[in-house]
Order: sequence, then structure tokens, then C-alpha cells
Amino acid sequence: MRAVVYKGVGEITVEDRPVPQIGAKDVLVKNMRAGICGTDISAYTKGGDDLGIFPGGLIGHEFVSEVVEVGAEVDDPRIVPGLRVFVNASTSKREGEGRSKLEITDSAGGLTQFISVQDAEIGYNLHPLPDNVSFDAAVVIEPFSVANHGVNTAKPRAGERALVFGAGAVGLGVLANLKANGVEEVIVSDIIPSKLEVVKQMGGIPVNGKEVDPIEFAKERFGTVENFLGEVKPDVDIYFDSAGAPNAIPDYLRGGKAGSRMVVLALPPRSFEVPQTQFVLSELALLGSTAYNNDDIAQVVSYLGDEKYDPTPVVTHHFPQEDVVEAFKTAIEKKDEAIKVVIDVHP
Repeated sequence: MRAVVYKGVGEITVEDRPVPQIGAKDVLVKNMRAGICGTDISAYTKGGDDLGIFPGGLIGHEFVSEVVEVGAEVDDPRIVPGLRVFVNASTSKREGEGRSKLEITDSAGGLTQFISVQDAEIGYNLHPLPDNVSFDAAVVIEPFSVANHGVNTAKPRAGERALVFGAGAVGLGVLANLKANGVEEVIVSDIIPSKLEVVKQMGGIPVNGKEVDPIEFAKERFGTVENFLGEVKPDVDIYFDSAGAPNAIPDYLRGGKAGSRMVVLALPPRSFEVPQTQFVLSELALLGSTAYNNDDIAQVVSYLGDEKYDPTPVVTHHFPQEDVVEAFKTAIEKKDEAIKVVIDVHP
């Protein structure tokens, strides 16, 4: 088989390797589509040791697959060759065998043609795809599950209003999952026009944060309310930082109305200062959201099956597996064009 191997900073190769042998409780899957994640890009540009991606190892953790071989002790009758699945990379290998949780996840091998999934179980590491969901749509399940975990952290109520900072794959996933929860009025702020076009295409309200103050825009769009101090705030219930924009948290601190909350999904290398008196008197709430769990994944799969939204505009580029280096360079160098770059591991 052809394997995509991480060699170190600026070096990824496609090599011939043997197809993995599976154990009695495992399955062999054929990977069909895999997305390039910001974690993969960071390993390529800066080094992967802190991310669990080591030289000589496989790379890729956003992937959808087809079961091709089932171990003798996998007794769930639903797990058969031909089953189309999203694989939860974080549970794709058993723990306690010298690999950290981070390494299991980020070195899952989604860009490689075949991998083993250990201790295979539906709802644990295998999530069957509905018949009406293509691999091209399902490839965004991982970033949309990250987004969905953030949405679930916010506990949205139908009819609320939201402001999302960042129109990357996660920010657009937040938009989609909010709308699936009945939050129809969602402003998404970004500075790249092509991404804002996708916001509009997916039913969001785009605003160019480089040209317009998102807080003032929200006031005009949604109206205003006053807080305990008599300050005028936009009538926005939930804020999301999905990209680590420098202005995101400060904008919430100055713009959040009483009882609003902000969910922070991004991990930028910076800290921020919260003025405590203002924070308390304004009755604000900051919530952190990390990764996802199997319930978040199951919801996204259900939303796709029920056609609650169409995620395909998020995928802006497809590359065959042999062009993986060009795919990485596109994701890095064409930020004004690329949202989700996908590798067609098998055609």
C-alpha cells in the first residue's frame, strides 16, 4: 500500500509499506478521504514532537473509510466488509502500549491507504455513515465534531442569536451546527472575502472584520440592550472564538450583554487579561471547549443523514494521494482560497 509518512519539518513522503495485519478484535479499513488539519500543518512547518507526530510515523486524523477485513472476535453483525464509516482517530488504537492519547490521535494514519482500527466497536471508534452521505461530505465530520462540541458547550436555545469569529472549517461547522439547533441568526466575522462567501452560502450573515467592527455590526443587525451599568450592547446571546483572532475575546468583553456566554475553541499562543470588575458587573461567561466526544460525532452524522446542512462548500480543494506535498503547500500558501484541503486517498 501507499503510506504518507512524516519525516520532519518540511518533509512528507509517499512510501510503499505493507498492509497492516489485524488482531482478532480489530478491523482493517480502506481510507477514502482525509482532510488536512491545522495540527498536520503545524507539524509540517514547525515540527510535530509536541503534537504526537514523530519522524517516520504516519500522519492524518480527519478521515472516512470503508471496512475491508473484520477480526474473528468482532461479533457485532453490523461490522462487515463494505461498511462505510467515520473513524474516531482518538480511539482508533488501544492505549497502554507505549503511545500517548495525543500520538494515537494525530498519528492515526488517515492519509495512508489502509490502517487497522483496534478494539473495533460502533459508537466507540466506528461511526457508520448513512447511505445518503457521500465520502466527500463525510470528510468534514472531524472538524464539524470539534465545532459541535463547542456548540453543545454553549447549550444553545432555538431563537437565540450568535456571533462567530473565524470562517475556517471549525467556524463554519459552528455555523452549521447552530442552525441545526434552531439558532438561525448567526453572524460570522472573518477578513477573507472568499470565506465570507461560503458563510453566505451556508446561511450565515457575513461581516468583514477588517472593514467593519463586528460588535457595531451586530448592534445594527440584531438591535441593542442595556446592562446593569447602562451600557449599550448588541443583542447577541452566544459568541464563539473558532480561529484565535486577536480581537475575539476582547470584542466579547466589550460587547457581551448580561447573561451571554462565549465559547473558546481556538488555541492561539497568547494570553489575555480580563478586567474583573467589568466582567462581573457585565455578567459575562467564558467557556472552554476541547476536541469532541462520541456523542458529538453521532450528532454530526445524524445531522448529515437528516440533511440538516450541506457541508460540501467547506471543502475547497481535492488532491490525489500522490500529490500530498502539493496539497500541504496549498493549505499553507493559499490561505485566501483554501478552507479544507482534502486528500482522495482512494479515488
